[in-house]
Amino acid sequence: MEIQEEKYLEDPGFRRKKFVYDNRIHHSYVFVAGGRVYTAVFGSLTTEQKFLDIGYNMPPDTPFPCNGMSEVYFDIYIDVESFGDFRHVEFHGLAGGVVLEQVALAMLAHYQAFDVGGFVFQAASGEIADKGRSVTLEETYDYILGLKSEPRYNKSTGLPKGTPRKLLPDSLKAYKDTSNGRACYAIMP
Repeated sequence: MEIQEEKYLEDPGFRRKKFVYDNRIHHSYVFVAGGRVYTAVFGSLTTEQKFLDIGYNMPPDTPFPCNGMSEVYFDIYIDVESFGDFRHVEFHGLAGGVVLEQVALAMLAHYQAFDVGGFVFQAASGEIADKGRSVTLEETYDYILGLKSEPRYNKSTGLPKGTPRKLLPDSLKAYKDTSNGRACYAIMP
C-alpha cells in the first residue's frame, strides 16, 4: 500500500494520506486523541454496484449520488500491516467522545475537500465491540447522528444523564438501515 499523497491540514490538525487499496482510492486522516494515534479512512465508492456488493442500501427514494459515496471506518493506527484489524478500544471518561468528535471533523473535512455525495459505515456490534460499554456502539451512533434523542438514565441512581450532542451539521442528514442484520448508516446532504 503506497502513499500517493500526504498533506497536513492545519485547521483541524489532521494528516491526510491518499492511497489505493482494493482498487479504490482511500484517504486516511490521522489524528491523536487520548494519547493514541487513530486513523479515519474514507474509501471511495464510485459505483452503485460496488456500494451494493459491500452490503449497503440507499435510503428509501434516494438515488445513488452521481459524485459517489465514501465508506468510513476508523481504528487505532499501529502500522500498515495491522491496518483494518479493528481492535476493541476501551475508553476512560470522555475519551471515546473525543475520538468520535475527531472522526466527525474528519468527515466534514473530507466532504468539503472532495464533494462526495455522502458517507456510509457499519457499526461494530456484539460481545467484543461492546465489551466494557454501558451503551452499545449502535446506540451511541444513533444519538450522535441525531437518530435518537430519548432521555437516558443512570442505571445505579435513576437520575437523568445528559443527551449526547449531535456531531453533524443540520445540512447533513443521517439514515439507518438494519435490513441486512447489522446497523448500516448513511449520511447525506
